[in-house]
Amino acid sequence: MKTLIAALALCAVIAPAAHAADLTLTFPGLKARTGTVLIAVYDSPESWASGKPTRAATASAAADLPTAKLEGLPDGTYAVRAVHDVDGDGKMGRNPFGIPTEPYGFSNDAPPVMGPPAFEAAVFPLKGSVAQAIHLN
Repeated sequence: MKTLIAALALCAVIAPAAHAADLTLTFPGLKARTGTVLIAVYDSPESWASGKPTRAATASAAADLPTAKLEGLPDGTYAVRAVHDVDGDGKMGRNPFGIPTEPYGFSNDAPPVMGPPAFEAAVFPLKGSVAQAIHLN
């Protein structure tokens, strides 16, 4: 039994580290060339539900094709939320009823259903280098 425990402990010590992956996000068809695209990347249904991203990034909306590259993410599954912060105030604009007034979107172009889609609708595998275009509505 002690030998098995020692072997398992040794495997844990010499186990290879998680591979690093790169995610490139593009945002085609923006209607305005002002402000910034705010990007939040989530690695689990729990982080998606809590709104606490694993990684955040931005892309300039002034570019011909706004692009963000997130490097060094562990291989796994992820989902992305993005909003085009047209007025540059650092947050999603909403009307008095809480409905978004600035363009937003999700990985896989998952459609919102009375709020953000489920993590499962927006999730995608990330291993190596992956590119995804997100169309903001």
